[in-house]
Amino acid sequence: MNVKNVVIINDFNYVQGGASKVAIDTAKILKNSNMNIYFFSAVNKEEENIEGINYITTNQEEALKSNNKLKGAINGIYNFKAKNKLKQLLKTLDKRETIIHIHGWTKALSSSVFDVAFKMDFKVVLTLHDYFTACPNGGYFNYKTLEICKFNPLSLKCIKCNCDSRNYLVKLYRVIREFVQNKIVKLNKRLHYCISISNLSETILKQTLNKNIEIIKINNPVDMQKEQYEFQQNSEYIYIGRISKEKGTELFCKALKELNKTGIVVGDGPMKDELQKQYDNIKFVGWQSKEKIKEYLEIARAMIFTSLWYETMGLTALEALSKGVPVLVGDNCATMEFIVDGRNGFIYKMGDLEDLKDKIQKCSDMKIKEMSQNAYQMYWDNPLSNERYKKEIQKCYEKVINAGN
Repeated sequence: MNVKNVVIINDFNYVQGGASKVAIDTAKILKNSNMNIYFFSAVNKEEENIEGINYITTNQEEALKSNNKLKGAINGIYNFKAKNKLKQLLKTLDKRETIIHIHGWTKALSSSVFDVAFKMDFKVVLTLHDYFTACPNGGYFNYKTLEICKFNPLSLKCIKCNCDSRNYLVKLYRVIREFVQNKIVKLNKRLHYCISISNLSETILKQTLNKNIEIIKINNPVDMQKEQYEFQQNSEYIYIGRISKEKGTELFCKALKELNKTGIVVGDGPMKDELQKQYDNIKFVGWQSKEKIKEYLEIARAMIFTSLWYETMGLTALEALSKGVPVLVGDNCATMEFIVDGRNGFIYKMGDLEDLKDKIQKCSDMKIKEMSQNAYQMYWDNPLSNERYKKEIQKCYEKVINAGN
């Protein structure tokens, strides 16, 4: 049986985070295949629609940003409108020829989308972009202490812990959502296939999923074109991402300040104003277009990836490597899977200021040239191209659609 229809499900139809970007990229990459591509979302920006893709939306707000807090919370736990809208779509599709590919659902759509897909007996594949299938706050991370959480998800210690980035009421909401979600998704024997995007996240999540679930490893696509490599004697260190405590942006700024070096922060977030006032050696440029980010990478000596939690993958780090920019990354981030310590970057002890400073110091002129050449060559020896992703995702779909036939 061949796949004729793919329904990509994600909270947003525009780039709001890593999961949204990959969901949208998946639709783009597949739209010229011999398949009908549907993109089902809750939060919609019509101007972001791509020609050749069929868009269906509930036109709702993100659950926790709704003006009506009670209604938003209810939708976040179980979104009846999303369920009914998806049901209408699926009634028009042949389940024998259709794959439901779910990326993000926790911020608006809720686990109701799984519920209707399973009840209508459609084949479902889930990409594990984060840890929401196991952890109520999605990160195995205590946002109050800025430490990785070691509690068993939904244990008494977990429920009592005020670990949410907002407040304990939001944590309780997430706990309720997780209980409902577990019944519908994680404990459901009709979920047979999940896609992992890194060895680290797979190791962490595999022990929490049903044993009947098969995990297929597919790296996210990196949409970068190979260009002629030429080493540049750059001095600027670069950070790309959300400016927040859990992303470790202050660690980046502090390390460079104490070493009397300069850097560039591309991104925005709650700590931007505070850090901008405190660190005059850092240039804060806000969010930038993809083309502008490429320009910043071209003047970067190295990229520093400072997240303090179990990042499932860092697309920006891979984009940096493709441009010949070495990457410094913490030892609990999945990005380290692409770093050979001392060859195309450095792996430092996550959150350790002194170890990070030591690794930055090791980026001497001679070493950085060698690492830059290695970064470029090692990436392009085995690139995570759109073509590679397309081949692997189609192979996955065929396997899922033919399972049990």
